[in-house]
Amino acid sequence: MQDLVATPDTGSGDNEGSSGQQIAVASYTNPLGDPAAWSRLISYDTNKVSVLVANVLNGPDYIVDSSWASVIQQAAASGKTVIGYVRTGYLGVSQQRFKTRLGSSNLADWASQIEQDVDKWFELYPGGISGIFFDEGWPECGPNNIYSDLYAHINAYTKRKHPGAYTVLNPGSPMAQCFEDTMDTLLTFESSYETYTTSFVPNDWTPKDDRKIWHIIYRVPQDKIEEVATLARSRHAGYVEITDDDNPNPYDNVPSDAYMQAVMATVQGGNVGIAVPKELGGSYVAGLPGDTTITASDYTSVTIVWSPVANALGYAVYQNSQLVLEMPATLTRATIGMLQPGSAGLIFEVRTVLSSGASGTSRTVSGTTKKLDSGGSITNVKYTRSGDTVIYTADVLVPYAFVRLFIVGPAVGWPIDAGINADTGMGQWKLANYLVEGNDFYSGFYKYSGSWIEAGTSNADWTWTPQGTAPQTQSGYTYTWNVPIGGTDAVLDDYAIQGQGYASISNVFGGSLRSYKCDGDPCDDNPDYDCKGSTLCWTPNLLKWCDLAVNNLSRTDALSYATFGGQKTGNCWGDGASSGCGVFIQGSNCQISGNDIWHDYQNIRDLGGCKRCGSYYREDGCRVAIDFVSTCDLNTGGTLF
Repeated sequence: MQDLVATPDTGSGDNEGSSGQQIAVASYTNPLGDPAAWSRLISYDTNKVSVLVANVLNGPDYIVDSSWASVIQQAAASGKTVIGYVRTGYLGVSQQRFKTRLGSSNLADWASQIEQDVDKWFELYPGGISGIFFDEGWPECGPNNIYSDLYAHINAYTKRKHPGAYTVLNPGSPMAQCFEDTMDTLLTFESSYETYTTSFVPNDWTPKDDRKIWHIIYRVPQDKIEEVATLARSRHAGYVEITDDDNPNPYDNVPSDAYMQAVMATVQGGNVGIAVPKELGGSYVAGLPGDTTITASDYTSVTIVWSPVANALGYAVYQNSQLVLEMPATLTRATIGMLQPGSAGLIFEVRTVLSSGASGTSRTVSGTTKKLDSGGSITNVKYTRSGDTVIYTADVLVPYAFVRLFIVGPAVGWPIDAGINADTGMGQWKLANYLVEGNDFYSGFYKYSGSWIEAGTSNADWTWTPQGTAPQTQSGYTYTWNVPIGGTDAVLDDYAIQGQGYASISNVFGGSLRSYKCDGDPCDDNPDYDCKGSTLCWTPNLLKWCDLAVNNLSRTDALSYATFGGQKTGNCWGDGASSGCGVFIQGSNCQISGNDIWHDYQNIRDLGGCKRCGSYYREDGCRVAIDFVSTCDLNTGGTLF
């Protein structure tokens, strides 16, 4: 007979102290992007701004993020209740049929991932995280209350394993009364000021304690704050977030201090209501079930199943003698994730929760995970073009929080760190102009609209403008992106596939990389390159013209460009006044293909470190140059000089 099992208290929670209306903030603002906003949130009166939500990468990720760790610890030290974001995917039963990171819509697999994410938050940020914000909550009870009971089970698991944890379930919509005691707080409204004041739909039940309900109202004018707070109190919302931020992401910016002070002036303040789970009176019984079996093994996960046990109250799953999951009696399957590829000798055991009975002999099963080959976690990257659509595919062998497709264009874009070039010792970057990010249900297509100073990602501004959609699908390991490139300047063979979150970040690059060794200044240590040119190389827009010139070459392997026979020597682009940037071959009796000029141009930028003008001295005695030119037949590839 071992550890006692708990279930949620059906009472109204912690009623000590004040239960006045408080401010809870879905504080998704990146601490590096706006440290001043976090300093303000931490400094506000904790009785009024009492709850903050931390969200690293749609959850905790798998390693500590130092910037998040700093604000989490500071907020906790100030008395704030900081709760970690965990995605529940509407339990995989909504119209979208959301999948776990491992690509499953199975209810047991969602329960497994949710509980492991809960534990990871407390493991990575001990003493800082005080609870969990369960997002994408499914608001329907389900047959025999299967969905509300599962959330209650997850709540009990969280509170038992992490005593004192505060829990929030967020469907963002009204919920049936079967959910009243599933979590400490239910977030039952998440929409605009206009909707809140004209078409609000309430729950069909009244909570015993207003701290059971949280409302988020965005796009609220500052002179309407008091109106909204008063409405929220009349609707039994003990927690509110009122913000002037707006879609597409109303949680990425903290309102101004004046706005926040106005919100705080409208709430009474109080303490966070946290229910204490009751003991169930059962115990974990070893030896039952007697038929635990491993049915699947992946690079980072193992799936086990077992037969139902009569009168079971639930099941406890152990890995190497440590409790890692608990499943309700209705589920007889679990997927243990976050394992290392190539792991051997993993020992698993399932014990049954019974109200009475003596433990028997432990029954264990042994498992392994697949080993990644030299290709790494993202392999078999390909692309094909069909009219104005380019289809990219890649096999992604480990589960990431985000799998992104980046595509390069001629303009300066978002820098993706590609590590150090082993031959030159220079740092390398891919500059991405287009981004595809999403899932099977919705995948957005974006163009970079931020700014970046060459020399590192610390100067980059993560700003993207929507361009529409680029449908994405996942089937097993294979991701497929259908990208509409009509009307864009995307360079199709210059791309990056990126996996981030819950495993080491991985980038697979196609095309060329850029190198900046000298903090953005030209590097003179490679004798094959120089960064010399006309005094007009600092003409505004020259870099853009150069990129347009090289990307409008005849991109074939034919020797289309030459310094003899009246052939074109290259291409140029400018401002319509006969001057601009030329990219061309120089030398006696020199011939070259458009593809070779294009690649030499990239090397002048990458290996030569030339930001503006420059040259590459080829082994054949010829020179590919980038320079300001005073005469050219613009936009047609005419004679340069």
